[in-house]
Amino acid sequence: MSSPKTWHVAKWHPLAWLETGIKLVGLGIGVGTAVATLADPTFAFPTGLRLVQFVVLALLSLGLVAAILDRLADRELIAMAFVVLNNLGHWGMVLALASAQELGNAVWLFAGLMLLGDLVKLWFIKVANFTVRDFPQRTLYILTGMYVVGYSLILLLELF
Repeated sequence: MSSPKTWHVAKWHPLAWLETGIKLVGLGIGVGTAVATLADPTFAFPTGLRLVQFVVLALLSLGLVAAILDRLADRELIAMAFVVLNNLGHWGMVLALASAQELGNAVWLFAGLMLLGDLVKLWFIKVANFTVRDFPQRTLYILTGMYVVGYSLILLLELF
């Protein structure tokens, strides 16, 4: 019988750190926007294009809740801390999209930085030949690609 995996800190590729740094800025915008929304909590169920953004971001956020279980399985401290922050930032923006407030450039900046981070992640997966446990690399491309499509859609809807 093998012993349970212990918590550890992995050695990350520079592109993984670049992805993390870019996304941390976006997540700061998400958390900051949530805090500002909660300071004047006027909520209204979104309509029109904002509703589509709300649904897309809520679906992406649900995927990040599932990612917590994945990080628990890996027991890597940096990834675990990041997925918690990732959830806070994403759910913060979902909350903000459910407010009646004008969000200015927050949605644009958040989605743009998250998209940029995921494009770097795709590059990292390729360059570092990165895999997670027994999952084929193709799975990582598909999952990350779903986030690229989601953030791109949110950005596209910001143009209207």
